[in-house]
Amino acid sequence: MNIRSIMLETLRPPALPLDVLQAFALQAYGLAGTWSALEGERDQNYRLSPADGRSAVFKVCHPAEGDAVLRCQALALEHIAAADPSLPVPRLVRTRDGELLGRLVHDGVDYPVMVLSWLDGQVLGGETLSRDSLFDLGQLLARLGLALRGFVHGAPAGRDLVWDTRHVLRLAGEVDNLPAEDRALAQDILARHETVTMPAMRRMRSQIIHGDVHPHNALVDDRGRVSGIIDFGDMVHGPLILDLANAAGDFLSPGQDSEETLFQLVRGYCSVTPLEEAEADALVDLIEVRLLMTPLIDALKASNGIASQGYFQAFNSRSMPMIRAMRALGRDRLRGLVRRAAAFPTVPPQHPKTAAEAIARRRKVMGEKLYVFYDPPLHMVKGEGVWLTASDGRRYLDCYNNVPHVGHAHPYVAEAIARQARTLNTNTRYITDQALEYAERLTELAGEGLTSVTFVNSGSEANDLAWRMAKAFTGHTGGLCMDFAYHGVSESIDAFSPSNAPDHWNAAHIRQLPAPDVYRGPYGEREGDVGARYAALAEPLIADLQEKGLGVAALMVDSAFMTNGILDAPAGYLQAVVDRVHKAGGLFIADEVQSGFGRMGPSFWGHRHHGVTPDFITIGKPAGNGYPLGVVITRPEILSHFLQFGPFFSTFGGNNVAGAAGMAVLDVIRDERLLENARDVGAYFRQGLAGLMQKHALIGDVRGVGLATGVELVHDRRSKAPAGDVMARLLNLIRDEGALIGGEGKLGNVLKIRPPIVFSRANADFAVAAVDRALARL
Repeated sequence: MNIRSIMLETLRPPALPLDVLQAFALQAYGLAGTWSALEGERDQNYRLSPADGRSAVFKVCHPAEGDAVLRCQALALEHIAAADPSLPVPRLVRTRDGELLGRLVHDGVDYPVMVLSWLDGQVLGGETLSRDSLFDLGQLLARLGLALRGFVHGAPAGRDLVWDTRHVLRLAGEVDNLPAEDRALAQDILARHETVTMPAMRRMRSQIIHGDVHPHNALVDDRGRVSGIIDFGDMVHGPLILDLANAAGDFLSPGQDSEETLFQLVRGYCSVTPLEEAEADALVDLIEVRLLMTPLIDALKASNGIASQGYFQAFNSRSMPMIRAMRALGRDRLRGLVRRAAAFPTVPPQHPKTAAEAIARRRKVMGEKLYVFYDPPLHMVKGEGVWLTASDGRRYLDCYNNVPHVGHAHPYVAEAIARQARTLNTNTRYITDQALEYAERLTELAGEGLTSVTFVNSGSEANDLAWRMAKAFTGHTGGLCMDFAYHGVSESIDAFSPSNAPDHWNAAHIRQLPAPDVYRGPYGEREGDVGARYAALAEPLIADLQEKGLGVAALMVDSAFMTNGILDAPAGYLQAVVDRVHKAGGLFIADEVQSGFGRMGPSFWGHRHHGVTPDFITIGKPAGNGYPLGVVITRPEILSHFLQFGPFFSTFGGNNVAGAAGMAVLDVIRDERLLENARDVGAYFRQGLAGLMQKHALIGDVRGVGLATGVELVHDRRSKAPAGDVMARLLNLIRDEGALIGGEGKLGNVLKIRPPIVFSRANADFAVAAVDRALARL
């Protein structure tokens, strides 16, 4: 396959005298001003700056490009202006006679001329983009593809463009002109392209694409955010994925975080246009081809006496090193990164019913007594991110539900569940990859010698099993929990959950610790050694269990003290209590169902916020983003001792789909940096809520860590008289304002705010405004 001479000719831009261009611009377009030369691979380009108007780009196009191709570019820009007027791309300037192109005849040659509006911003060039800007660039690429989706023109389909990835094999003859150390790698890429990628591309979505978004065709504003895309000279009709592949290849650079660059570009793109699976799997190979084309085309130019532009040399110098850097990372690793970024979300069809109809049906089959939020209750039909949609179509900001930990219907988690369910779902009496990998990842996160994992189906089951293990290991039968705690619904764990039915709680083997409440408890923040004072309250309870012959088998604590009203426990408190329990021969069960997985960011586990090392970590519903999943993580000697009394097996515990869901949640927390998000957004959220104290005397205290926040309501700040009597009405009013918040605390006077940890600052602003309006209406 040879490169045609006409293609080579287009790589030599015109070089007409400036005075000729100035005269033509005035005559054909009525434009005059200051002229500044711009680089161009195939066009002679100038910035034309009139004294009394906005600048324009004056392009003398190569005649060999063909009139049809150039008219197509012009029409495409006009189509984009109509399809997506907000897209920051140039606008075509027609001639005084209304023609798409000007016709400049010089020395007997007819040169097409195109004039475009000037976009403000700086060419990115060798500068790097932030992760947010890379995400924005991905979105912009996808928007551009969407805008061009409906544009039809015959010229790009038959265009013979040297930069068209589909034609890279015609450059194979230039491999011998590469440095010797690059030839084998180049041949490997071309061979894979011919046998794998090209056949796959024939089945991919195709349309007219920009095809050449690189750092010298991208503009940024003074904040470093992408503000425009220019140069539509490489438009072809080809696979849609090439827009993303070409941009990714051109924005990757050795020495930078290539994985972050690729992840954010793909993730941003897919937030607008989800990739098909075949496109995602081909992306890494197509990026390699794009990188390889630069040295091949440079070799082609050199062998034909054609000089390359300045920026071209910078591109060329990093192409082969970048390919080697990608190979060092590994194709499978990069493909996995792309697949994580390119989730394939599907939303099942909904059949909305009125809330009244749903309530009547529920009473009939689930009992007359409704245990539901709000009055009247909401009938939810859809969840997406931090939003829930009711049957009447209204959306509500979910500030309460910790089960969809990384957001309702997160596309990556949903796809992981669906994919595994389509493949295999069985139990751990078989050796299964998902259970093993998930267990290994959990123990890495747990650290502190907690290297043994047992799977169950819920937090209640996990706490139940941890309690059984603790009794077996210590030989004791007494337990400690917090006053008004909640840890589950099984019979044994109901004893650790006095909040389930405080008026009827009766567990002779359990003692309740007074909550370390520095706002309302016996010891306030201003008192010295307040943590030690609260911890000392455990001593008589431990002594009583020992005197009764029960001993202490375990202390069970939720590190966020959720049911106590989301307390800011004093420093050193929990460690001091755990030390006393260990001294009495007991173990510490860290119930991380509500406080773990970054809820108390930036710590992954809530107990790390207190600097405590547990003997057990128990997790539940948020671990699978709502898919049933429970786990006990403990020390190997504890598990081994327990298994001496017989095997333990849960049919559904650790099944393949549960493992896939759990690993997907871990991926999302890592990839979307949700630990940092919980820390930053949580602090911002509490700042906004605390600001309401100046307007609403009902707010007595705002506290919490990460995205676990409590707002205590009082009738009088001095006496701290609890305002639990207004809680139900206030929650309904907040609901009416579009936000969902819960109530908590032994006195029923604490707003419990515990949203999915993908919550943003904008979401926090919405919630604060909703609370503000609701309090004003109370």
